[in-house]
Parts: sequence; structure tokens; C-alpha cells
Amino acid sequence: MREFLRTKGFKMTQQRELIFRSFFELGEHISVDELYEKVRKLDRSVGYSTVWRNLKLICRVGLAQEVNLGDGVTRYDRVTRAPHGHLYCVKCKKLTEINIAAAIDPLQTLSRQNKFVPEGYKIEVQGYCESCQKERDKESRGRKTH
Repeated sequence: MREFLRTKGFKMTQQRELIFRSFFELGEHISVDELYEKVRKLDRSVGYSTVWRNLKLICRVGLAQEVNLGDGVTRYDRVTRAPHGHLYCVKCKKLTEINIAAAIDPLQTLSRQNKFVPEGYKIEVQGYCESCQKERDKESRGRKTH
């Protein structure tokens, strides 16, 4: 990581290393607040703005990207070579990654048909997770019995 950052013109400080390591340990789709909480447990001297700036740096060097779900919270997802999309529960806000490899060929065909050259894919399916579906079903059954 040190060498990678150096090639991009950045130094690897202790705080930066802690923030980067914490980001990659937490996994996908984390907010600045979630990352800050983890980093503060490990080093109380790290400030919120330091976490925010370094998260932006992680994006700038191409290791992560912003994910906006329309709920007012910006999340950050690791950039991977494997194409993936997201299932987003509109009720509990749960975000699940899905492999979209099978969808790439049809998307490329549609792109060619429209004389379009794709540079990447972002697929998000909005709906209800299993838990929220069950809750909705219970609520609708309760309304029918009244």
C-alpha cells in the first residue's frame, strides 16, 4: 500500500495506514461515520475530518467509489475487478452485493444495438429484503382481518 500511494504522490502516515486498513477490513458500503467509529476505537487522536479526507483519497486513487442510495447517506464501496450490483431494501436500507456477470453479455448487446460503448456498469435493484417482506406480509394480513 505504501508503494502504491507513493506512485500516486502520497505518503503513508500512521493515521492514513490505520484508516486505509480499517476501511478494507470493514468491507463494502460503509459511511464516513462507520469508518470514523472503527478508527476512533483504535486511535482516539484521529479526527473526523482526517477520516473523511482519507476516505476521499481512497476514492481518488481508485480503490473505492461513492455509493449513493437516495437516503442522504454517502457510502463507500471497494472497487473490484468483478462486476457487481446491489440489492437495496427501501425499508431497512440493507445493501447486498450481487454478482452481475451473467447480465454483462445482454448489457453489451443492448449497448451495441444503441451504438454505445460502455465503460462500466452500476446496477441497483430496489425492493424489500426477506425480513422486510415478511413484516410487510404480516402487516397486510393484519389489515385484511379488520
